[in-house]
Amino acid sequence: MDEQAAVVAERGRKPKEALDSRSFMDGAIYLFRRADYKKPTWFCRVKVPKRTGYLSCSTKTTDEHKAYAFAEDLYNKTLAQVLSGRDFSSKKIAQTISDYVKALEDLPNQKYSTKLKMMFLKRSLPFFGNLRIKEVTTAKLSEFIDWTRKNARDGQLSENTVKRYVTDLKQFFSWCLDRGYIDAMPRFPTVKAEHARRPHFNNADWKKLTRNLREFVKVQDGNRKTIRDRTMLVNYVLILANTGIRVGEARSLKWRDIREIPQKAGSNGPPDIALYVTGKTGPREVVARTPEVKDYFKEILELRKAEIEKLKKEKKIKKSTKLTLDDYVFCNSTGDPIASFKKSFGSLLEFAEVEKDSKGNQRTIYSLRHTYATFRLQEGVHQFILARNMGTSVAMLEKHYGHTSNVASAAELTKGGKFKGDKKVKAVDWL
Repeated sequence: MDEQAAVVAERGRKPKEALDSRSFMDGAIYLFRRADYKKPTWFCRVKVPKRTGYLSCSTKTTDEHKAYAFAEDLYNKTLAQVLSGRDFSSKKIAQTISDYVKALEDLPNQKYSTKLKMMFLKRSLPFFGNLRIKEVTTAKLSEFIDWTRKNARDGQLSENTVKRYVTDLKQFFSWCLDRGYIDAMPRFPTVKAEHARRPHFNNADWKKLTRNLREFVKVQDGNRKTIRDRTMLVNYVLILANTGIRVGEARSLKWRDIREIPQKAGSNGPPDIALYVTGKTGPREVVARTPEVKDYFKEILELRKAEIEKLKKEKKIKKSTKLTLDDYVFCNSTGDPIASFKKSFGSLLEFAEVEKDSKGNQRTIYSLRHTYATFRLQEGVHQFILARNMGTSVAMLEKHYGHTSNVASAAELTKGGKFKGDKKVKAVDWL
């Protein structure tokens, strides 16, 4: 088969279609175009020694001399890459990432963390371009991390977020290794995670926030949707601060996941409330800090019942529609889970004037979980029991909330108050 016939077959054209072609360097560079086009663009096909297969692409020009210059440059660059040891046999990393994301999309019951991983990998595609997967080095991964920081949507990334991205990449390369796309895992650069104290609410700011919750609901322009959304937010805040559950765990919480725990025989107190959640550490049952959490759930329940009845009267939903145990707790009017309370929570913090902690750190929704942990430790809850309830480890509590441990143990640490053998000497004698 001659060069022209090969190109015709390769491009799936009929033999009778006219082609104008040129061959150079003993066939190493081959130019061709459709002769019957009004504005025919030159295409090239390049064959480089020690490289399997051909490189074929458009030169994006109708000028033959420019087309040849393009093809020659492609040939020389590819030859230099082959001589430097570049591996052209492996898959392009952008295509491999797309295949991996497709595999994740096909997973049943996707977790929120999986969806975040897919978003991150999709955003990474422009960086890798035509790079092949076996060409990824530690230096290239370092470049990628720097590129990720520079291209963050809000202009900055915490080191903990960067560390999570590196973990996502490791899982991707592990997937590639399992499928034989790479021979060994690349070595990843070290990313030091932040171990700073996490922003939470101290007692004063927490009281300030809770005093403003109901007023926040009232402040609006008669918009029923605003009242509805803020009512949902207020109860969301109180539930998260009294249970310590994660944002993702709250998002997937359904009514069947909530139950009462009766008090011991002889006790007249109300039953405790337990939530069955599934988070990044697996499923667990969370016991709320106070039975009053039931009141916050009841307010959401009444809101949803009234909402459904209103939609029935407006004939927007079927008359047979009713609230079920499989409905989401934190949802919009259609029953779908609310993706994020981030914007409305920011408005609440601004309204209550408690946006930042004493160190100037911006508070977020996760500050509710950190507040729960801090208050529980200060109230003397054992770290092991608290860690189990929060779905974390004692080591993580020590790392991020260790400052509260001594406060909780104040009675133990201040036993005595005097040095043995000298009743007149105080333990702290400079005060």
